[in-house]
Amino acid sequence: MLEEQKERQQPLLLEQQVAIVTGAAKGIGRGIAVEMARAGADIVLADVDEEGMDETARTITALGRASLNVCTDIKDIAQGHQLIDAAFQRFGKVDILVNNAGVNTPSPRQFLEVSSEAYDRVLQTNLRGSFFLAQRMAQVMIEKKIHGSILFTSSTHARVISLQSPYSASKAGIEMLVREMALELAEYTIRVNAVAPGWIAVREPTDKRETPFVPLGYMGDPVHIAHAMIFLASPYASYITGQTLTVDGGFSLTHNAYWYKKNMLRRP
Repeated sequence: MLEEQKERQQPLLLEQQVAIVTGAAKGIGRGIAVEMARAGADIVLADVDEEGMDETARTITALGRASLNVCTDIKDIAQGHQLIDAAFQRFGKVDILVNNAGVNTPSPRQFLEVSSEAYDRVLQTNLRGSFFLAQRMAQVMIEKKIHGSILFTSSTHARVISLQSPYSASKAGIEMLVREMALELAEYTIRVNAVAPGWIAVREPTDKRETPFVPLGYMGDPVHIAHAMIFLASPYASYITGQTLTVDGGFSLTHNAYWYKKNMLRRP
């Protein structure tokens, strides 16, 4: 009974908000969509995976929140505009855009072997598509005087080498885009921030997530990223803009000295 009372007393940080979440069919995107619904928001799901979106939508409905599926390939600017139009037509407003959709470099991933086709796919999805979707969202928010929040999923690999150069470059571009947008949109009270995930387990069972390669000792969960996104979209972060919040269990803090100390590297 006490636990139920505590749960009821927790504030719904996104109550009466509407959020668009791209890449919402699975993984981190599904986690963000579901947890934002749990925090009180109605959710517009965008992805190319319609079956996956249906599964996410069922979970949101079970939480008592409304959802709308819009099949969207964000590489296509026109589809991005249609997504925003559909969201406003269904809910009358959008308070939050989560630019989460992204792809990684297919094999071969090494810089010397990456094809122009692979490069274009990654940059057009992760950076170009997100750029123009955010641009359109900001234009509509300004027109309708919505003091909203635009969020991006970056990566620790914006700053930590991944040996997947197009992916890392796209995420580094996102982090600078966040700063550029935040400064331009501040006068409209539109905040722009990002979350940079580290090693997030989207397929591994809970009992298989321990790893010595993360200082906290385990892989993260999509919920960890979702909670960071909810914080940045909420009134608790009303004075935060242009920032990237790293959520990686300390992974990006490590250095050779740390691994030597842990006896996980041999000194030359």
